[in-house]
Amino acid sequence: MNECRFRAVYPLLLSIALLLAPIRIFADDAKPQQVRVLVSQTTSALPFLLMARESALPGIDLKVDFFANHAQALALLLRGETDLLLSGTSQGWENHLDGSPIVMLDTGVWGISSLVGRDPSIKGFADLKGKRIAIPFPGSPLDFQSRALLSFEKLDPDRDVTISFGPFAQSVQRLLAGQLDAAALPEPLATMVVRKNGLLRLVQYSQAWARLTGGDGQSPQVSLFATQGYARDHAALIALVISAWDAASRRVTAAPAQAAAQFAAALIVDPPILEEAARNTLLSVPSPAENKARVLAYYQAVSKYFPAGPRPLDERFFFVP
Repeated sequence: MNECRFRAVYPLLLSIALLLAPIRIFADDAKPQQVRVLVSQTTSALPFLLMARESALPGIDLKVDFFANHAQALALLLRGETDLLLSGTSQGWENHLDGSPIVMLDTGVWGISSLVGRDPSIKGFADLKGKRIAIPFPGSPLDFQSRALLSFEKLDPDRDVTISFGPFAQSVQRLLAGQLDAAALPEPLATMVVRKNGLLRLVQYSQAWARLTGGDGQSPQVSLFATQGYARDHAALIALVISAWDAASRRVTAAPAQAAAQFAAALIVDPPILEEAARNTLLSVPSPAENKARVLAYYQAVSKYFPAGPRPLDERFFFVP
């Protein structure tokens, strides 16, 4: 998702504060419990923006803030300066494996990225032999998933393809300059460069993953996290959040044009682009038990492609209220 100070949250955010402010529906003499959640400025945020706008949690003041840097956002979570963090699934498990008290509550995004480029002959990962592709950084979610997909197509990621690393904005510039054949980009950036720069959506990661699994295109991409202590002390609240998140995700999926009209300003994207980006984002919130099974299966499939090799992911990482 470039480094910048947390809460230098992009120019238009303050001007849309009223849009994000929850509409409270509790009694005048009741003080709402505030729940703070940090989200990235991508389509993954749409359900939480909807929840905050419509007060989906009665008696709860849901405060949604954007972050631009995961490490800074994680530090705020660990210091108790935010309650929940919606971020990359693998970033959560990496922090847990490194000893952080972070736990996963559930996953809400199961597909959000595409390979974008100019060459219409690239219709899948099998067509990338001899090609130059860009990925955000070594060990990133798009790195190990891309390597798994290339290996499935009988390509050696280190020999048959030239992989370079860099921030998304840099990759787009190199793509436009003809220095790359394809770049892995998340939504809404993927749709934005297709619409505005005349590039092609060569292949969606969800479609490529479906080839690998035999039909299931869903892979855990963005999940909701808390600290173990907060989750333990707020189990009932977390169950309510997950239920409301599920309902909001279904609404965004069913009416992406409406969601785009409501939150295009928040994400600083034109509504038609955000609508298409939402249609290319797989939003789904399974039960925590199903999520645990699916994440563990995915981890097993991709962990061999981690730069440092696989490490066992213990079940304490998953909080089931």
